[in-house]
Parts: sequence; structure tokens; C-alpha cells
Amino acid sequence: MIRYLLVLIAFISMSSSAADIDSEILIHSCQEYVAIYDRRGEKNLMPSVSTSVAEAMRAGICRGMLEEHTRHERYSCGSGEWYQQALFIAKQDPEQNRYSREQLLDKACDR
Repeated sequence: MIRYLLVLIAFISMSSSAADIDSEILIHSCQEYVAIYDRRGEKNLMPSVSTSVAEAMRAGICRGMLEEHTRHERYSCGSGEWYQQALFIAKQDPEQNRYSREQLLDKACDR
């Protein structure tokens, strides 16, 4: 259920303001998203139960950006690799990041 909530929130967020999401927001969003899942990419019960609406929205931005990025025909990211892509982005330091949002998504896809 939380997955569907995240995807719905991401879709709504992306359709209205995708241009406003920079690399720093993407990094923080993916950090929230990874926190909801354990290291195997399976939903971790406690974070998903205790996740606030704001945290779910931020996590939804990450998942939505990853899914939308894989839909573009010029990218060959596997849709099942979302956790690894999110983890790559989440590990970036938002204050020392030198990549744009698109570059981060590309690098997460190419890792």
C-alpha cells in the first residue's frame, strides 16, 4: 500500500513541478525512499508504518523520478533496479554534489 501511495504522490508531484526538482532535492528524496526499504530492496515494516506524509511525498519524488527516467527510450535502465539506483543517488552528498538532476539519474542508471 505504501508503494502505491508513494507512486501516486510522485506522479502528482512530478506532473505539477518536475522542473523545480534539483539534484539536492532528488538526493534527499532518495535518502527518504531508501530509509523505507531494507538493504534487499524489500519494504521494511517499521519505517513504512511510521512514515509521515511529508516523508512519503519526498520518497515518492525519488521513485517517480526513477520510473520516469527509465521510461525515456534513450535510457536502458532496468525498471527492477530502482532500489540500486535510489541507493546510488542517496549516497551522494547533497552539499558537495556536482551533478545536475539529469546527470545523477544517468549515473544511477549507468552504475
